[in-house]
Amino acid sequence: MDVIIKKISNTLSLVVMFCFSAVIYFNYKGFVYENGKIHLREQTAVAAEYNGIATILPKDVAINASQKYAIGSAKAPLTLFEYSSLTCPHCADFHLDTMPLIEHEYVEKGLLRVVFVNYPLDKNSMKAALLSECMTYENYAPFINNLFYNQRSWWLDDKSERLLRYAAEFGLGYDEAIACLKDKKKATDIATTRYEAYKQLDIKGTPAFLVVGSDGKEIVYGAKNYSSFKEYLDGRLARLQH
Repeated sequence: MDVIIKKISNTLSLVVMFCFSAVIYFNYKGFVYENGKIHLREQTAVAAEYNGIATILPKDVAINASQKYAIGSAKAPLTLFEYSSLTCPHCADFHLDTMPLIEHEYVEKGLLRVVFVNYPLDKNSMKAALLSECMTYENYAPFINNLFYNQRSWWLDDKSERLLRYAAEFGLGYDEAIACLKDKKKATDIATTRYEAYKQLDIKGTPAFLVVGSDGKEIVYGAKNYSSFKEYLDGRLARLQH
């Protein structure tokens, strides 16, 4: 009898969990359950405005990402915030293949300032982000590049041995690196920046690129090829000159 009761109890638990999950799913999709029937909930969506590959953001959007490691002139007419997860393959491809072209064409000419913003999506990308935030200014960009270049060798390493090895190559000793990984303030700062970007910029995946100028704030979701980015940046710069 006890075995039968246990089986019935387990079955009822599964049914309850299934119903609970179904309610969450249908609410997420815009449906509600009323009077024994499922209805499509009326929604008032705000139409987004676009500028080529970019989505135009409201003027009151507040951005608090640190520019401590920014590259390029502080007087550049545009600032590009590159939101990336260090374990994201698309982020690695863009950062290693497309970003150098953007830096050569725009950063070196004083037209663009670039800020890399850690947007960790998992445990190991958070560890890598913490270590990067402990680098000197001179070693920060090379360390990020190295992590992207060697991404497949460390992104599933639970013990962080390779991450610690790479950190040592860029001047961060073992004890310093361990202390960095345990730094609650840095972890809170990274998590807060990520949360604000999610809420304010609607970033749900990486990479994403916020481009800020005196003409406003616009965001590009997802990795784009260089020609698309070039056309977009040239358009923004031309608009700023008028």
